[in-house]
Amino acid sequence: MYSGVMAKQKKSFLSYVTGNTLPRGTAVDRLILLQQHLDFSRHVLVMALIMLVNTVGASFLVRRWVPDTNIDIWVALNLGLALLLVVDFLLKRGRSAPKQVSGKYLRRSEFLAILFGMAWGSLPFFVGPDENAAMIMGGLMITPMAAGMASMLTRVPRIVLRYALAAFASSAAYSTYAQSVTGVTICLMMIVFMIALYLGARSSYMVYQSDIDATLKAEESRDLLIGALEASHQAFAIFDEDGDVIVENQLHKKVFSSSEDSLEPVEKPIRREGMYWQKSVQHIPNVGTVVVYADVTRIEEARSEIEHARNEAEAANEAKTRFLGSMSAELKVPLDVISACAGVIGSSSNIPCSEEEVSSYADKIGEQAVILSSTLDGIINYTRMEREDYLAHASEVSVTQSIQNVVRKLSDVDNSRFADRLKVSVPNNLSADMDENSFEIILRNVIKNALESGSSTPIVVKAGMVSGVGLVVMVRDRGRGMTQDVLEKAFEPFFHSRPAHQKFDHTAGVGLGLSVARRLADAQGLRIKLRSEPGRGTTAFITIPETLVRRAPKDDAETSPDAAEVSAAELRQNMG
Repeated sequence: MYSGVMAKQKKSFLSYVTGNTLPRGTAVDRLILLQQHLDFSRHVLVMALIMLVNTVGASFLVRRWVPDTNIDIWVALNLGLALLLVVDFLLKRGRSAPKQVSGKYLRRSEFLAILFGMAWGSLPFFVGPDENAAMIMGGLMITPMAAGMASMLTRVPRIVLRYALAAFASSAAYSTYAQSVTGVTICLMMIVFMIALYLGARSSYMVYQSDIDATLKAEESRDLLIGALEASHQAFAIFDEDGDVIVENQLHKKVFSSSEDSLEPVEKPIRREGMYWQKSVQHIPNVGTVVVYADVTRIEEARSEIEHARNEAEAANEAKTRFLGSMSAELKVPLDVISACAGVIGSSSNIPCSEEEVSSYADKIGEQAVILSSTLDGIINYTRMEREDYLAHASEVSVTQSIQNVVRKLSDVDNSRFADRLKVSVPNNLSADMDENSFEIILRNVIKNALESGSSTPIVVKAGMVSGVGLVVMVRDRGRGMTQDVLEKAFEPFFHSRPAHQKFDHTAGVGLGLSVARRLADAQGLRIKLRSEPGRGTTAFITIPETLVRRAPKDDAETSPDAAEVSAAELRQNMG
């Protein structure tokens, strides 16, 4: 590639023309050498035809003006040289144009140009005894031939000037031999012509050299521009008036060239190849349309993150509003009862109360205090889950044992209202890697939610492996069920679906059970799903992924394999 600063050699045009070697030191020199090679090879056949026509024409004129002549020898010599040009053309015919050249072909062509010039300029030697006619005929043939070559090979001045100088040397040699005034006059005229030819060739070559220099600098600027755009990670292309690509960088070619694209700007970013691009278009007169795609993926991701954070903040604010609205009722009712009862039996009260009434009011205060304590305990336990170390380290947990522990605790004396309301069918050969305490909390909250549903039939608890899903624990009740609106809010903190007329019961909680269960499940990779229909009950599914399940050997199982398979089939049917 062109280095960007042309190495300015202090050689003159004269030293370039007369030098023994062709310059190849700079990118400009090498490109000029290549174009000279191509120019000369393209005009070889034309020069052969011109030499053939001029040789025949000169022979005709000489034969007509000079009766005694040796022009046939000159004709044979020039026709032979013309044949060399034809052979050179035929040898190069069909070959692809070279990308770089060594200069040997041009050096050989320069040698041939000297031979051609000497042969053409030797015409006076073969015209005849009339020296004046011979010099006039030579001057008439040499000058137009050199001028024609100069106009045809403007980029190859070394060949043109060597040909003209060799032809002049032959004529000058004859003039010296003949020693005629006519010969000296014609030689002086040819010297003037040679000077003009030299000056014209120098001017044309310098313009040509400047054009090459400007072209390479423009290519370098183009490469620098594309390189800068490549480094900036922008897709860049220039289109002509018909919408065809004139130039494009690799990124544009990779991402956008395969798709049709309008030459109009777009306000919103375009998503392509998993990235976001902002398109800008600039119409430049007499050039085309410049299209630039700027990578704005980071900006769009940051905008998305900000939007997500804003949504989360709005959701948190909405949750806070719901919490305050729920807690205002859950806390205010017990406090109002406590305040009223204390006001009746307090020392400042003027209301007479019997000992039995005082005891009744005191019991009500104690009952409402328990409700307040239960509510605050639920809030405290819920906020503790924000800590990263809330979950203990996972270990292999027996699913059957955990279910039995939860059922036993819910059916003990203190919770006798749940006794005989649970029907459990669980195989013994299943275990999983998880936090045992958290898993029992999930089970307790889900089963307790089913027990509070108002079901008149026992709550069914089953577990089994479901192929492609994992270990599924199903808890089903036949209670009042939930509407779709209630089902969508079931896992929200402090939400409960008890009817408005139902008396608050501290054993029923404050609406954190399912929310806590969902959060604990998500933290361990478990899933909880609810299916419910009003009047037909609710079914909860706790799914433990297959990657966490550890199936114990069947010899260790207390429940028969058939029971487990029946349970699994029923689970799959209920999950839909």
